[in-house]
Parts: sequence; C-alpha cells; structure tokens
Amino acid sequence: MAETLLHYPALLLANLLQAFLFFTGIYYLFLSFRGLGPRPARPADPGRRAVFAVMLPAYNEEKVIAYSLESLVKMDYPPGLFDVWLVADHCTDATAALGEEAGVKVLRYGHGDGPAGKAHALAWATGKVMAARRYDAFCYFDADSLAHPGFLNAMNARLAAGDKAVQGRQLSKNKREGILPRILAAGHCITNRFFQRPKLALGLSATLHGKGICLDAATAAAFPWDGHSLTEDLEMQMRLARHGVRIGWSHEAVVYDEEPVTLSQYVRRCVRWTRGALDTARKHLWGLWKRAVLKRDPRAFEAWLYCAQAYKFAIVLLTAALIYYTRDGFNLIVWFYGVLPGAEAAMKALALVPLLVYPSAAILLEGEGWDIFAAYFLQPVLTALRLPIFAAGLLRGRDWWGRTEHASQVAISELAE
Repeated sequence: MAETLLHYPALLLANLLQAFLFFTGIYYLFLSFRGLGPRPARPADPGRRAVFAVMLPAYNEEKVIAYSLESLVKMDYPPGLFDVWLVADHCTDATAALGEEAGVKVLRYGHGDGPAGKAHALAWATGKVMAARRYDAFCYFDADSLAHPGFLNAMNARLAAGDKAVQGRQLSKNKREGILPRILAAGHCITNRFFQRPKLALGLSATLHGKGICLDAATAAAFPWDGHSLTEDLEMQMRLARHGVRIGWSHEAVVYDEEPVTLSQYVRRCVRWTRGALDTARKHLWGLWKRAVLKRDPRAFEAWLYCAQAYKFAIVLLTAALIYYTRDGFNLIVWFYGVLPGAEAAMKALALVPLLVYPSAAILLEGEGWDIFAAYFLQPVLTALRLPIFAAGLLRGRDWWGRTEHASQVAISELAE
C-alpha cells in the first residue's frame, strides 16, 4: 500500500521533470533558428558621444595586464571622452606600476578598503569613480581580456538606441594555443550566432559574461556589484531581469577573452562557475518566477529558465531515476519516443541540428578555420567532466574563488584590423 501511495507522486514528479526538460530543449531549439536569419540592424550613429569610464580590475596580473591596457587606451573613440581605470585589487606584484606606465588612472584597492575579489573591487571602485559625476556609462573588462578598437563606438550606439545594459560579442584571444582553447572558441561562435543574436532580434535579454559589459551610469548606480557572488556577472544578469532591465547585445562591440589551456585550469574555472550558478539560482529563481507571473514579463520567465539550468544535471539524474522507478506507468518521453509514429527518426533528425548543422553554420559563417570546426567535435571530452564538476561545485564553499592563472600574451594588433 505504501509503495502504491509513493508510486503516484513519483510518477507525477517524473512527468513534470520530463516536460520541463523536453520543452526547455524545444524552446532553445526554436530560439536558435533565428540565428540563421539576417543579423539585426546595427543602430545608426547617434551623432553624440557618451563619456565612458572603462573599469579594469586586476589581481597580480603583471604577465598580461600591459596587453589589456594597450587595447583599451587605443580604442577608436575621442580621447577626452573615455578614461581607463585600473583597479589593482590587493596586488603584490607590478600590476599597478604597469598601469601607471601605460598612463591610465590607477586605483589601489587594499586591505583597508575591503575584502579581495573582483566584485568587491568593482563595487568599491565604481562608487569612487561615480562620485566625480563625469561619466555617462561604465564598461567592465577583465585583466586577461582585450577590446576591439571599435568597442566604445558600438556601445555608444547601443546606449543612444535606448539600452541601459549591453553585453559585447565575446571571442577567444588565444584560440591557436592548443586543442582546449580551440574547443572553447568554437563554443563562442555557436553561442553568439544561435543564442545571443536571436535574443537581440526577439527583444529578450542577452547573457552577461564578465567582460565586455556596459552599464549606463544610472543602472551602474542602482545595481552595484555583489561581492559575495562567485559569478558576479550571472548574479548581475538575474538581478537586472528581476527589476525589468533588458540586457542588449552588440555584435560590433567585440571583447577577446583568454581561454584555459590545460584541463586543470578549465575544471577549476568550471567548478567556480558551477558553485556561483547554484548560489545565484538559490537567490533569484523565486523572484524571477514571481515577476514572470505577476508582471507577465517574458524576459523574466526566460531568465528564470536560463537560471534554472544550474540544476539541469541534477534534474536529468533525478528524472532518469524516477523513470526507472515508475517504468510500469506512463512516462512522457518514453511514450513520445516509443509510441508516436516516426518519433525515433524525428528525435535523431533533431539531434543532428545542434550537433552537426549548427557547428557548420556558426563556425564557417563566422569565418573560423577548419581547425576550430574540427575541435568542436571534441566537446564530448569536456562533457564527460560535467558530473565531477557538478559534484565539486556542490561541495565547494561559497567563498572559494578558484582563480585561473593568466599568461597568454596576445596583442590586439594580432586579432583586430
């Protein structure tokens, strides 16, 4: 009797989870179709120029900081209308001195100012720079990232078009430094073409990626960085969504990011992201759902769906266990796959779209080489790491940073014309 009573709730939960996974996959599949269409029109030159504060937090980055600073100070924007601020976060090496040599403004964030960490440093520095009331907008980069010369012009156009928060197009700066950077570079191509671009075209919010972010001054003041988050970009994204602020995306505002070159670096970074994503989901999922329902806000619902992916691995495992436990009852995916005419062929055909058609379209249409295209098919190597990464993310403390060492010395002249 007890087993029967337990069977029906388990069957209901199994089908709810199956429906969530199935329709989430269908949603992202149909969203991605827009990526095959024309690129959304670039905003016209507004004729006026915003004044930008370019914020660059750095912790002991003397190996790469000169390359990042060079790309920022050489952006093709009127010199009097932007300042580069290097935020030296508890640095014990030559990072701050290199910033002074480059002629940028240097803020030393030390033990008397607050705890170490990128988000803490940015919140502190943004408050200090904002007090001057000189800037219309703030752009945020990482010490290992490079900015395309046209970055600020592109962001200026987006702000003039009405955006309050914008993410630039992210590419890899060191994709020729090994197999792993090539695999991750392929991922950027697919994300830009089939995720960020469709969201822009359909009026949804883009995702933030920690560098290449622009916030207008009012938004930066209203939403300071959360120093307690391990993924401050994702946390900012969800906080903006909860308050109805749409995040735009700019194809022309390119930011180049350094990718890990070893599996240990990659795993360390992913564990931090997993821990941060779980914390962000715990903090914001209910608020996003309430806004989506009460305000009938499709952007909040889409953000809720994206944020819930932090639990996807656990949901898949639980769903599989429940399907096995309730195997004698009705299960949506089992029924769909085994009963509907042609379902098996349809599932195989749909699997080929994201696995074969999309990489071909994204990587080749974006002008990447065959080596990047071939590297994409090594993704299963990284997929095999998802379970240990998820487990490590669950076990790590919320204050664990897991810093990645940056050493790729690539100049902007090697990447941008």
